[in-house]
Formats: sequence, C-alpha cells, structure tokens
Amino acid sequence: MVSTEHRPAATLSPVTLTPEEAAAVAVALAAQPDGPYAEAGRGALEKVLAVLEPDPRRRAQLLATSLWVSAEAGRSAELRAVVEQAVARRRVLVVRYRDGKGQASKREVEPQLVARAHDHWFLVGWCRERQAPRWFREDRIEACELTAETAPRRDPGLFGAPSETHPAGRALGRRPEPVEPRRGLVVLPGGRA
Repeated sequence: MVSTEHRPAATLSPVTLTPEEAAAVAVALAAQPDGPYAEAGRGALEKVLAVLEPDPRRRAQLLATSLWVSAEAGRSAELRAVVEQAVARRRVLVVRYRDGKGQASKREVEPQLVARAHDHWFLVGWCRERQAPRWFREDRIEACELTAETAPRRDPGLFGAPSETHPAGRALGRRPEPVEPRRGLVVLPGGRA
C-alpha cells in the first residue's frame, strides 16, 4: 500500500534570475493561463516579482499586465484543481465526461498523470468502466469529484502514447511505438527522461 502525505513547502536556496528569465516565466504562464498547476505558477511568479520589484503597486501593475485569464478559465481552473489534486494525492476521480461525438458518460478513473498533446491537455488514467487506460481530454470533462479512495499505481508503460484511433493519437500524426512494461524510469514517446 502506498501512502501519500502532505509535506510542507520546501525552502530553496537563493535563486538568481535575470529580468529576462522572470519575463520568460510570465510569458509561459500567460501562454498557458489554464494549464496544469497554473495557480501554483502564478504564486511562483508573484514571489519572483516581489524580489524583482519591491514596490507593491508596481508589482501589482506588472502582474496585471503580464497575465490574462479568460472568464471561462475560472470554471476550468476549478476542475483542473480537482484533477491536479487527484493526480498528486493518488485519489480516484468520478468524472462526468462528454466524448468527441457528444455522448455523456460518468466514469470512475484512477488518475496517473496529466499530459499535453497537440494543443490539448489530457487526464491520463485507468478507466474502471472500460478496464483499460484512457486519455480524457480535459476540456471535455464537465464535472469531477475527488473521492477518498486511493488510486493504485499502474505501470507507466500501459499508458504510452494515445493510439492512432484516439483523437490525441491522430493529432500526433504517427503510430506510437509499442512500449514494453518496465520498472523504474520510462520514457514515453515524445517525452523526456
């Protein structure tokens, strides 16, 4: 049995960033305001700007001009926060999902990771209804509920890249290489070690 415990925030030794590096962080967050861990990213950016610009009014102006979040991002941010919690805490999710044909379903999912493929974010997990790995496009998740049940760890090799028949796989424009199940570090197609 694997247990996940909440740990307090780590204190890092001082990090020196140039203004250009801080701007790169702001640009990355602005480019993906609704990406995974965006809220944590905004918190990190605020800390960086606090060091670079000690005047609170100028810092607030920098933040306001560096980040833009659409009105619809608020709803998706709430869903994403639940998905992120499920992955980080290894908790089963109950997901209300609408597929590419508009069919709605309710699924129990054992979340494994969050992935990005061809301009879409995916919740990658084990679907208990299908008894198989599935890639759920995040913008098609209509609702999700975090349960208290611990999601078992599954071999990362099971998830690989999405199949060529899956929309994410078609978006990649190639057939995934077969992935042999292994223990330890696994490099997924298109990823880094």
